[in-house]
Parts: sequence; C-alpha cells; structure tokens
Amino acid sequence: MASCTSASEEPAAPESAAARQFDLLVSKQNGYYYHPFLRQAPAGPQAQSYALRTLSELGRDPKTSMASDDAESFRRGALETSSLWGRDWMIALRAAGADGVLSAGDAEAVNKLRDKGGWYVDSALGDDSDEARLGSTWAALEVLDALGRLDALPSQDREATLDWLRSLSAKPRPLDQSSALARCLQLLKEPVPGALTRIAAPRTDDFAQLTPDDRAARLADTYSYVVVQEAAGKRPAADRKVWEPVLRDGAATLPYEQLYQLVHILKAAGSPKAVFAPVEKRLEGERLDDGTVRDPGAYLGNPDASLFVQRLRALAGWSRKDTGLRTALEREEKSPDASQESAERLNRAALRKVTAGGDAGEQARQLCADPRVLPGSVTEQNATQWQRTTLNCADAGAPVDAPKIGTWSLDTPDRVVAAATVVVGLADSDLRDSVPAWITADALKQWAHNPDRFNSVYGYVLVARAYALLGGETDASLRDALKRGVTSHKGCPGLPDLYQVGGGDSACDLKTTWGVWTLDRQLHGAMGWLPGTKPRNKK
Repeated sequence: MASCTSASEEPAAPESAAARQFDLLVSKQNGYYYHPFLRQAPAGPQAQSYALRTLSELGRDPKTSMASDDAESFRRGALETSSLWGRDWMIALRAAGADGVLSAGDAEAVNKLRDKGGWYVDSALGDDSDEARLGSTWAALEVLDALGRLDALPSQDREATLDWLRSLSAKPRPLDQSSALARCLQLLKEPVPGALTRIAAPRTDDFAQLTPDDRAARLADTYSYVVVQEAAGKRPAADRKVWEPVLRDGAATLPYEQLYQLVHILKAAGSPKAVFAPVEKRLEGERLDDGTVRDPGAYLGNPDASLFVQRLRALAGWSRKDTGLRTALEREEKSPDASQESAERLNRAALRKVTAGGDAGEQARQLCADPRVLPGSVTEQNATQWQRTTLNCADAGAPVDAPKIGTWSLDTPDRVVAAATVVVGLADSDLRDSVPAWITADALKQWAHNPDRFNSVYGYVLVARAYALLGGETDASLRDALKRGVTSHKGCPGLPDLYQVGGGDSACDLKTTWGVWTLDRQLHGAMGWLPGTKPRNKK
C-alpha cells in the first residue's frame, strides 16, 4: 500500500553516507530526481487538509502563519478543483489560523449549490448519481458546520435534505456512500438508522494476501465503517492487530489521505499513544516555516535535476551507476507522452550517457550542431542558454564549435554574470582559448571580491570561477570573499552538503551546488566545499 521508489545503487565507499542524501530527492511519481527547492513548497490543498487533520487528531493543534497572498492562491486552486470539496479542504487551514480561506461568503456560495431536492451539486464530480450527490452534500454540510451556519438552514431546506437522506437509507449501499449518509445525518443532529450501523467491519484475515490496490481499498472501506459507527455513537470494532503494523510500516511513506484514515481508525479503536509516534515524527518533520506541510510524494522529478545529481556525484567521486534512474529514463523514452522538444531530447541523451555510458548518440551530435538548439552567437541575453546547452552537450559526449561572442560592458552584476557564464561555458567545453580578450581577470577582480553585489550564490560563484580560470589570484582576500558569499549558505534539512540559492532564498539548489563544488574542485579543494573535505589552506 505504501508508495515504492527505486533506490540508487551506491558504492561501498567512505562517502556513500553523504551520497545517499540524494535519495531524498527521488520522485515517487516518476523515479527521476527532483529539484530540492520544491521541498519549500507546501502540499496541495487536499493533501494539506489531511495532514493538518491528522495532526489535530493526534492532539497537536497545528497552527499556520501562511501569508494572505499564499492563502488566497491556495484557496483559488482548491476552488478551481472543486467548489464544494475545495472549500471542505480549507476547513483544516482555517482551524490552523488561516482565517481568510473561508468566510461567510462561502456559506452563501455553498447554499447556492443546493438543489430543491435537498442535495448539493458539485459540477467537478461530473455526474448526478446518488454517490455524487452524497459526496457533495457531505462536503457542503461540513463547510456550513465549520462556519457555524448549519443551524441557520431554513427549516424547509433542512427537512428536504433529511427526507432525501432517509430515502437513501432504505436500501443497502456501499460503505463509502453509507459513511457519507451517516455523517450527513450526524451533522444535522439526526439519528443514524440501525440498518446502516449493522454493517460488519471489513475483514482483515486476508490482508497479507491482498494486492497494494486492494489493501488501499480495504483501508478506505474500514475508514468508512468507522465513520458510520461514530456517527451513530457506537465504538467501531476495528482490528488493531492488523492496522497497527500497517501504520508502523507505512508511517513514513503513505499518502496523507491514507495516513489520516489509519490514524482515525486506530484512534477510534483505542490504540495507545506510542503507536502514533512515527506519524507525529513524519508530519512534524515535513512542517514548513509557516506551519503548513510539504508533500514529497507529489513532487515530479525530471531529467534536468537528474543530470545535476549525476554531475555532483562525479565531482564528489561517487558512482553514477543508478538502476532506478535508468528505469525512469527508459520509461519516459518509451512513453508516447515523452517531450520531443530538442532541449528535452538533449537532456535525455546526456542523462543516458552519464548514467548508462556508451558512445554519444547521433541524435546528440545532431542536436549540438543545430543552431536552433545551441546558438552559434553568444550575447548578453542568451549566454545562460548557451552555457547550459554546452554543458549538456559535454555530458552527452557531443563536441561543439566555438561560438561568435558579442561584446558588452561589465558595469552591472547581471552583465558581469553573463560574461562569467561565457568563460565557464567555454572552459567546460574545452574551448578556453576562445575566451574573448575583453573578458579578463582584471575586469572581474572587483566583482569576485564583492559577493554582496550579487543576488544569488550561483551568479557570484560563476564570477569567482571565471576570475580564477582567467588567472586571478586565489589569495587570502579572495578566500575571505568566498567564505562570505558561499560558506554561510551551506545545507538544508536532510541535504547537509547542498547549497542554498541565496539572496534571501534559503532553498537548496542542485545547480548552485554544482557551481560551488566545481569551483572548489577548480581551486584544488582550497575551500573545503566538496563533501568529506576540509579547507586546504586556512590562512
């Protein structure tokens, strides 16, 4: 039932513990590595709701200080998904302190979705079946209850809803529908018919033989059974001997909805507090600075991030053998949905070369000779595109020709970074002799010694690297500048050897780390930025 990801194969080397930090970035969605700045993004509205509700179930009283603009964006995304369930997902955020995500206006909006037959209609559900009507009505009543507006329903509306609910309870229904029906009656302070509560708990004696999908369905049915019993004021007869080990084994990996269902089942069954400790540890570990939670299970990896992971492994002297990454690449290449954009094809070709080895493919050679992919003339505006593409060509084993290089003044940080980008790109393509005469160490010196002028660590590192490549002296003054501009930006939770974006952004970044590690390698380890090394010269 837990999500499975392919672990990277690491060599039994002293650095392997540090190398395994990249395992944190393996996407559960597609097996590629994802960019670590995604870990600063909160979970989506639905997952966020389940995570915060789980913390509430565990007595943690979660609080959030989500900025008003972020809260509005969050709310807008939820309502675009579903006008009723989107509002239901906002309940947990509102309870945690994000007051603006639900207001009296939402009660009015919900009531406008009411049908004269007593049920509520959510067009996002896409049908008009009893199942869809029950789901919509459950969400609507939960929102009205959270806003304190349920008791204000006109008596005729309330009776119409009750008449409709009673008519549905006259015949047996699937557990998910029974739970919605029972909870709606509970919210309206009406008794739950005995016919609903006499449903037996789903069996668990065959749980070990079930497929992952069937286990997830059994969990959902058991949760629905518990909701029915609780709505009727009865204690559910859930099997703790089965569900407690499921929670223990899946606490670190289960999707938030399944985690919430398990916690709710076991809380209702009377499991001791110690059973829930792994869940608390996981959720508290996923909290962001504003109190919301991240959802690594939803992050999509891509070949670009995966290439930077492989580059970092090479710089640190770690193996790039990675069967999980090869599987992800092969899966995408066989997919009819694989992007055929030239840049994406080159990314995949480079990733295949550094991960699986072999000769550069003809496709990569053609792409790197195509001026539509790799510009033949470099300007201040396209220097970054050119440099990143040449780096991919180098990884793919495809040679590139020296470009024509324009001229611009080195009078602003952005223009200096563009010039440094040219120097770095030429050096990484074995074209150092093609550096134009107007880019010199003397011209870059004042910039390399003043990291505060740059709004990112990566930009500054490019300048420092270009300065050193052009013969600039790595003296005590430069080392002090490098310490100020780089060293203080080291590390993120779970990623101790990666470097942050800088300029007020504390997220770690693979590209920035590549720049930092490459510069330290270029300086023969003088700064001690590569994992497992110390500054060579502390003067």
